[in-house]
Amino acid sequence: MLPVISDPESLSTPAGSDDAATTDTIFDLLSDWRRRAVLRYLDGHGGTDQVPLSDVADHVVLAADGQDTGALAATGDALLGTRKRIHISLRHTHVPKLADAGVLEFDPESNTVALCKTGEELDAQLRKEREDRGADGKSDGDGDFVPEATG
Repeated sequence: MLPVISDPESLSTPAGSDDAATTDTIFDLLSDWRRRAVLRYLDGHGGTDQVPLSDVADHVVLAADGQDTGALAATGDALLGTRKRIHISLRHTHVPKLADAGVLEFDPESNTVALCKTGEELDAQLRKEREDRGADGKSDGDGDFVPEATG
């Protein structure tokens, strides 16, 4: 239906469209396994504490490689290129997207991130969903499907 300028009611959004937009935003934010890994890492490491983005990138690299958390140095130089690609994608794509949605705080000057209350709630929902469905397929150790690391 086309809006009729003389009818102010026709210019308003349909009821529930805010809920639909919020749901779409949540699905979009959680559609990438890297963003889910960032949320999990921040929630598991102090939540609202500032964490260096390089530490988050190390965690995401290890998750992509299917390894338990630990020092990246233990994996050798084989993952160095992967680490650089993931760090760049986090810094320029995934972290800003989460920050714009109010899920985390990103300080580009100090290159640190911290989970916001919204992010903690979102991660709690993810944990509950993982517990409800169980872990199937290739997992990153927390029940999330992780595709092959492609950069």
